[in-house]
Amino acid sequence: MRIRRVGLCALIAISLLITTAGCAHDGDIADSNGSQLIPLRVALFPAGNTLPVEAAMTRGIFERHGLNVTITEGQDLPLFMAAQSRGQYDIAMSVPTLVLVGAQRGLDLQIVSSTAQQTAEHPNAVWITKDASIRSLAELRGKTIAVPSLTGIITDSVIYLLRRNRLTRKDVHLVQTTFPAMGDQLQSGRVDAVVATLPFSAAIAARGFVVHDDVIVDAVRDASGGAVDEAITTVWTASRSFADQHPDAVAAWRASLREAIDSLRADAAGARALMAEWLKMPAAILDSAPLPDWTVDITARQLKPYVAIARDVGSIDFDPDVNSLVRQGP
Repeated sequence: MRIRRVGLCALIAISLLITTAGCAHDGDIADSNGSQLIPLRVALFPAGNTLPVEAAMTRGIFERHGLNVTITEGQDLPLFMAAQSRGQYDIAMSVPTLVLVGAQRGLDLQIVSSTAQQTAEHPNAVWITKDASIRSLAELRGKTIAVPSLTGIITDSVIYLLRRNRLTRKDVHLVQTTFPAMGDQLQSGRVDAVVATLPFSAAIAARGFVVHDDVIVDAVRDASGGAVDEAITTVWTASRSFADQHPDAVAAWRASLREAIDSLRADAAGARALMAEWLKMPAAILDSAPLPDWTVDITARQLKPYVAIARDVGSIDFDPDVNSLVRQGP
């Protein structure tokens, strides 16, 4: 199986020279037994949550399930969504509130699987400060907060919780900062708080900073009136038309992730070694870092709180049918 990894900018340049719709589905590739593999174009942001995809790529899991997967790595999830709507990707990484924004814009997207879930006991998207005297988000009035993106579920959750503390987005200064740069920004005093996910949050915490609660878990619990305790940070989306026309590819994607997750859970040391190599992080930091709680499944019940969050912060102004947005299957 031939695996091709290209940068996001390179992909965009290439896309200007070719017809994107359906182009990756020409010329199927055969596996070692001569069986035809289904081409699948995937876009993702490298992080702890998406490690099962890297495991499935490097350990031949996708091929065993009949897939020839091409990965594009980048950091701009809204750009992934826009490119996917134009037919450049079959499956793309996204976040729940961004899916809702896409639905309001009439994009033909559907969640086909989750990546990981988190709870208060097993947090992921935590906020971190250098000043130990800061105990609540309400104390960040006038402060600078580093977030991975100015849109998306982390930022929406922060704004939602600030509003619960009688603050608005204008009462803080949000700056877009990559996860690897957050620790240095916090240490230098350029920002007063950061919000990071695993394993980057563990690396930042190892520098002696103060770790607070998971913002997404807190927002989901509040938005659901306490009915939903687990939160979903990222999801995988496909166009509804692609999923309808290629149900075998979607089923193989989900089955591949399940096998990859099982392999990572069975060998935590190997999972950390793979993560260190993929994310270019020191192995010593990851040795003590908790692994994400990876999962494939997501339900409409789990998506519903994000509607309340997105409406509250102004990302959307309608009530989508969450049952139709979450595709169920094997």
